[in-house]
Amino acid sequence: MNRFFNLVITLSLIAPVSIFFGYIIMDEGDQFTSEHYMVTALSAIPFIFAILIKFLMSGADKNNQ
Repeated sequence: MNRFFNLVITLSLIAPVSIFFGYIIMDEGDQFTSEHYMVTALSAIPFIFAILIKFLMSGADKNNQ
């Protein structure tokens, strides 16, 4: 289960990073607008949820014996 969460976290981290660098490449280094910041921040929401679920499920794999 830990490997699955690491995969989900890695995949969900790709979106905000690629959007951030995509905007820089498309705008040829010009200044970001508020919409660029908003879209980059909103694309990080799956990453935040993946981290939260991993934290909440961290004790689920352990036996309580």
